Amino acid sequence: MNEKTTDRMSVAERIKWLNRREGPLRSCLRFVRKGWKKLYAQARRRRIKLDTIVGITGSCGKSTTTNLISAALQNKEGVYLGLGKNTPTGVRGSVFKMPWSTKIWVQEISGHTYEHMRESLAFARPTIGVVTTIGLDHVSNYNSTEDIALSKGQLIEALPEDVHAILNADDPQVAAMAERATANIVTFGKASNADIRLVSSKSAYPQLLTLKVQAGDETVDVPTNFVGERWATSVLAALATAHAMGVSLKEAATGIATVKPLLFKDDIHTIGGLTFIADTHKAPYWTVPTSIDIVTAAKADRKVMIFGTISDYRGSARNKYVNSAKSALEVADLVIFYGRQAQRVRRLKDDYPDRLFMFETYKELMGFLRGALEVGDLIYIKASGADHLERIVIEFKEPIACHRDNCGKLFTCNHCRRLFGRKRWFRRRNQA
Repeated sequence: MNEKTTDRMSVAERIKWLNRREGPLRSCLRFVRKGWKKLYAQARRRRIKLDTIVGITGSCGKSTTTNLISAALQNKEGVYLGLGKNTPTGVRGSVFKMPWSTKIWVQEISGHTYEHMRESLAFARPTIGVVTTIGLDHVSNYNSTEDIALSKGQLIEALPEDVHAILNADDPQVAAMAERATANIVTFGKASNADIRLVSSKSAYPQLLTLKVQAGDETVDVPTNFVGERWATSVLAALATAHAMGVSLKEAATGIATVKPLLFKDDIHTIGGLTFIADTHKAPYWTVPTSIDIVTAAKADRKVMIFGTISDYRGSARNKYVNSAKSALEVADLVIFYGRQAQRVRRLKDDYPDRLFMFETYKELMGFLRGALEVGDLIYIKASGADHLERIVIEFKEPIACHRDNCGKLFTCNHCRRLFGRKRWFRRRNQA
């Protein structure tokens, strides 16, 4: 029986199901341990009086957009940021630490299924909805991008009248959500008819992303701490949201300029003359071209691209890896593939014997990097969370104890006690 089925059970039915599955004592403990959190969250949500609830969804960029919106609203009172966890459990968990003085709740909302999205919206009840973009993330849970758009579009349908729906004018499937809305539509993007219009943007590391943005008669330059023009979507979404809430573009841009990339989401690490840009949370195939764009625009003595597991695609896996390798080899001096899928590009090895490398274990990869990298190199890492290739960045800073290839953990290595060994991890945590 799956989670979707159990969510529709009554309390008594769920306890009986848990008894059959886990035994009476363990099932009761489990229900008490988890069930009280849901009940408490629902009670607290009813009691906290909020003026505005901003819900953010989309296939990618949710966390960064949420963070940017909070910063753009920095001069407003009572702003609370719900960041990182966007499933129904995570959204409910946001209210646990929410101060009673909160007036504006900024919360990313997702979930990997249609039902999870609906559950999160029923709890949060947003009064402003923001949709970033539609891609193939979690495509295995849906039949097509149209189904993904249908699921994400529930946010726009759930909005009451006379509030604002903030939509990406450059994404046809997001723009089409306007037809499903009763709220007032505010659009952002490069499109000439966008309410918050991107006039120009540039990013070529070490130059960070800067934008020129127009809203009506107001035009502002927006400096950021991000690398790569793909982050312009999140910045524009934040500006559009703040503008809809009565914040001027200039004031919103001032707040946005203080935001740094989230850890291991295209963040920059300079270590011993090496520069790492780490994108290691997830690696959907449809985002590979924009990652390669970052490397293409960057200025460095030598460019290195490291790929882990590529995810979220339909069709042949081999073709996806080969296409990624060919594109990377056009712009990078060294291209490296790591993991169980690395051998999918071996057909190209004869054509690029000194530039294309494959390693199936982390120890082999690190051994190669220590001998091959040179001062002045720019190293871009593109990997799924299961690869834990953020370890490369951490290990160039200080020795680590964990060199596992398939640990099964779903969180980043900096949270794991195995990274430095248990004794060192507890010592570091106590010192912090």
